[in-house]
Amino acid sequence: MNSLDLTLLHAPSIYDFRKRPQMFGPISDLVPSTPIFEIYPIGLTTIGEYLERNGSKVRLFNLGNLMLQSEKFDVERFISKIKTKAFGIDLHWMPHSHGAIEIARICKKYHPDVPVILGGLSSSVFHEDLIANYPCIDYVFRGDSTEEPIRQLIELVKGSNGTPSAESLASVPNLTWRDKSGDLRVNELNFVPPDFNAPSLDFSFNMKTVIRDRDLFGVVPYKQWINYPMAATICCRGCTHNCVTCGGSQESYRKHYNRRQVAYRDPELIARDFAHAQKYIPGPIFVLNDFMQAGDDYVKTFIEALGKINLRASIGFEVFTPPTEELYELLAANLNDWTIEVSAESHDDEVRKLFGKGHYTTADVEKSIDQAFEYGATRFDLYYLIGIPGQNAQSVLDTVDYIGNLYESLDYDKRLISNIAAMTPFLDPGSIAYDNPDDHGYKLRATTVEEHRQLLVQPSWKYVMNYESIHLPPDELVDVTYEAGLRLNEMKRKSGLIDGKTANEVRDRIEEAKVSMAHVDKVMRDISLDTPEAREKKLGNLRREMEELSESTICEKTELRWPVNFRMSNLWACIKIWAVENVKNIVTLGKNPAASKVHAEWRAEKGLPVRQELNDEEAVKNQ
Repeated sequence: MNSLDLTLLHAPSIYDFRKRPQMFGPISDLVPSTPIFEIYPIGLTTIGEYLERNGSKVRLFNLGNLMLQSEKFDVERFISKIKTKAFGIDLHWMPHSHGAIEIARICKKYHPDVPVILGGLSSSVFHEDLIANYPCIDYVFRGDSTEEPIRQLIELVKGSNGTPSAESLASVPNLTWRDKSGDLRVNELNFVPPDFNAPSLDFSFNMKTVIRDRDLFGVVPYKQWINYPMAATICCRGCTHNCVTCGGSQESYRKHYNRRQVAYRDPELIARDFAHAQKYIPGPIFVLNDFMQAGDDYVKTFIEALGKINLRASIGFEVFTPPTEELYELLAANLNDWTIEVSAESHDDEVRKLFGKGHYTTADVEKSIDQAFEYGATRFDLYYLIGIPGQNAQSVLDTVDYIGNLYESLDYDKRLISNIAAMTPFLDPGSIAYDNPDDHGYKLRATTVEEHRQLLVQPSWKYVMNYESIHLPPDELVDVTYEAGLRLNEMKRKSGLIDGKTANEVRDRIEEAKVSMAHVDKVMRDISLDTPEAREKKLGNLRREMEELSESTICEKTELRWPVNFRMSNLWACIKIWAVENVKNIVTLGKNPAASKVHAEWRAEKGLPVRQELNDEEAVKNQ
């Protein structure tokens, strides 16, 4: 492996998941990844592309996916052979705290003189904890926009044989670090760009590194991506809403990431990102974060820009407020295949208000669904959550009954996809409820990185959760989650929304999961098992059934999938880029940067530099 300037590593949620007996439960039923959350944050690719365009060589390895693909994949042996000037590990959300720290330790074990860098939203919340208590971590970046600060650090590392001076490190924004005397140093978190235009989001980095480095599975976002390829982009960094359990709320961004205003992406740039992505990827494309937050002018410009690129892929919009008829009219006039996704959390307006979504009602949701279908929406995804403030077991079951009534009122229209899931494994650190648990009816089980890490290796999802709700204690939460799954599954079977075979399989998995959970509880209560080793040995006998009951538990995962429409144009585009990039790599002796041509063209048109620099006026505005 050729020497790299930065090696980006995405760890599985739990490092030794292949050996540890554990019942993950329904924690990933509604997302593309497996329960070890092998899907990595988009920020890893934006960092990689940004550094490549600025002269560094970067590779990304999805260790979680590599471990899933082969039982024989030896993580330590793999890392020991990497030649790099620095390692970068994401700790964007706390479910990765176990794997991220273990991977950092392995990096430091085999490369003691190579700096290890962590970043992400959870890293921002626990930046001092990480540096103070984990010697394997040298640097932690805070904030939501670390592409340029990381570039600055990597340049210092490259110019100093891995040991930058204290004076130079003190100049790197958003950086928390340990000086030579072991003291904690916290630089000012003042690199908070007012817009989201500097990073590339068109997947150029992924595609070009696959070709250059002859490595597909190291970059694949999640295990089933080859069979179900999809893409996603983000329209902004920051939020205008305050959902109390979300670590990405407006208050969370203000308090922990120093963002006072939402940074939006140029709508025409997003359209170019989409045009590039759909050339190569035959699956759906999702727009994450609610583009409607930016206002009517932005929305109109964005949707019309999408209409001009002859968008053939299915496109899904995550929205935080049920859209109105005006938006649907705009979508119908410009797009052929579009979907709306709303997380309403509860059918009960009062419970939803306690969650922080009191700006709309259930009646608003119903009206929006009717209008969406009237204007030709391909589907409307409607999700509810278990474990939110003010919600008890009966409220959860009432939500399930409501979903059934909603389907009946729509004559069981299969374009409505509605499900309910538990808030697991964690209440987001940095969220309003996490920072003020008593005010929102919670008791925290973990307040440090290490406490979260120890929870993650507990034998079942009931024991992993970092919170307890005063309205829905853990035992009740688990029981009502399975009961809600059974009732919703039966309703879908009776109404023909899912076929009998699928319904029977889901029912059987839920019933088996309940039995398995009882077995785990019995082991955990057995006082004769007085050591962790004895308990783990006993749990080892349940390992196979625990693994089999950790995916598609309360609903069939494939129910949520969108159609994948492979076209010959996708094949020819892939062949063309493969040929062109191979020629470039031969000519440059493998030094062709994995940078975005699409983004470079846009920057040139706007007269923008390669690097993102904040002037004093912008910095003050963000403060």
